[in-house]
Amino acid sequence: SFVATELEPAAKGAQPLRDEPQDVVLYGFGRVGRLLARILMERLGGGEKFRLKGIVVRKKGEEDLEKRASLLRRDSVHGPFEGTIAVDEESSSLIVNGSVIRLIDSSSPDRVDYEAHDIHDAIVIDNTGVWRDREGLSLHLKAQGASKVILTAPGKGDLPNIVVGVNDNALSEEENIVSAASCTTNAI
Repeated sequence: SFVATELEPAAKGAQPLRDEPQDVVLYGFGRVGRLLARILMERLGGGEKFRLKGIVVRKKGEEDLEKRASLLRRDSVHGPFEGTIAVDEESSSLIVNGSVIRLIDSSSPDRVDYEAHDIHDAIVIDNTGVWRDREGLSLHLKAQGASKVILTAPGKGDLPNIVVGVNDNALSEEENIVSAASCTTNAI
């Protein structure tokens, strides 16, 4: 009954998450990146509040776009994607549930120009685990069109590790780089 009471406002959908839409970019498209894409598109896929507009990858070959679409369509644990996925080779995009998601090729966060892909003031979700401290993750903020960074692994140094429902009240609006702790922590 405690959980039902606590979740009642969310279940009713009474309070919108945001007043204005927010562009989101996934930096990395491994297992965690694909699961994040599924969550964003299956649960928030209309794009009214959070719009997944880009995924930064390192291109590996000619069939890369189709392979990534195939990996998104089927997951060995979570099953098939609940929606539609099409590939647009010409624009290097995935069309997921009608939303265009650009695949952007880059090997370094500070070399991306999101605004060139019509992405503005974006939250970049780094799920590579390559950069885990403030200095490394700050590279994302040097990219045109990026405004905040969320790390999907435990942060190092002075980086705030935020777990929703545990210490999210410590998060301030001014903080532009945070860690969402670890997937294990969040799964618990």
